[in-house]
Amino acid sequence: MNKTILSLALALNCLILLNCSKEEASPQPIIAQPQDPNIGCTDELATNFKSTAKEEDCSCQYDFSSKISSKTPSEFTKKILIEEHSGTWCGWCPLAQETMRKMAENQRVMGVEVHFNDEMATMEKVFIPLKNKFGYPAYPSGMVNRRRSIAGTTFIMGEQEWKANVDDLLKTERSPVGIAIESKLNGNALEILTHVSIKTPTDENYGIGIYLVENDVTGYPQANYASRDMRFSKYEAYNLPFMIENIKHQNVSRDAISPIIGGLDIPKEAINKGKTFRKLFKSTIPNSIKNTSNLYLIAFVLNQKDNQIVNVQQVAVGKVKDWD
Repeated sequence: MNKTILSLALALNCLILLNCSKEEASPQPIIAQPQDPNIGCTDELATNFKSTAKEEDCSCQYDFSSKISSKTPSEFTKKILIEEHSGTWCGWCPLAQETMRKMAENQRVMGVEVHFNDEMATMEKVFIPLKNKFGYPAYPSGMVNRRRSIAGTTFIMGEQEWKANVDDLLKTERSPVGIAIESKLNGNALEILTHVSIKTPTDENYGIGIYLVENDVTGYPQANYASRDMRFSKYEAYNLPFMIENIKHQNVSRDAISPIIGGLDIPKEAINKGKTFRKLFKSTIPNSIKNTSNLYLIAFVLNQKDNQIVNVQQVAVGKVKDWD
């Protein structure tokens, strides 16, 4: 057989029987690009804490079984916070306490009593920071979302101005800023996981503040100057004694879990790029609190430039409040 034909036959036989093929060069290995060591989770409480990171990228993960939805709405319910300055020695304060309680019947309105010079005062974490920022309050008085009163010129306003300011804010039903919050309590050890979503990018700097609040606080009699004073006959306080011995104080600020002024910084990744910012807080319930079943949390996002509150959320300790 011709040598050329024989060579072709042998090659064809190899291909058919042995599936011979030309050896191919091995593909080049894929080399992973190193991540920027300066960007990552900056929270030491997170399971993926990055010790070299200086810029938070909203990637933090926690050993916390979250029940908050990973899908956020396109906008959120706009809510309002009244911060009332109060004290058991303040004889006119029952009038303001009643006004705030009635306003908070609207689920979009929340209230917290900031006590001064009595057994329920939280001076270092709450009263003093507020005083240093907004000045000494009159009694009773308060702030509505820390916004300048539309009926006057001050941030701290009398109880008679609250309604006009609350009603004005209630006209705006939706907000681009949302808060979800959940917590768990083990003895006196409290863990809080907050979630913040900002749908509209902004150049402003935001922070998150958290109050620990208690209802039905007993054992602290309240002065009541409205007792039997005909000027206040429309108030419930008119029918109450001059000293209310068995009063149950509501909405009492018992601690600040994160800074009340300025708040904890919300990273730019959440403010400008729409990422959800999650942050775990760990705290210890104050020894002065005997009944933890009456505790709840008020979380708020504020503009750090002027400390005006842009939205608020509240939930009972141990419960979950999803996006709304």
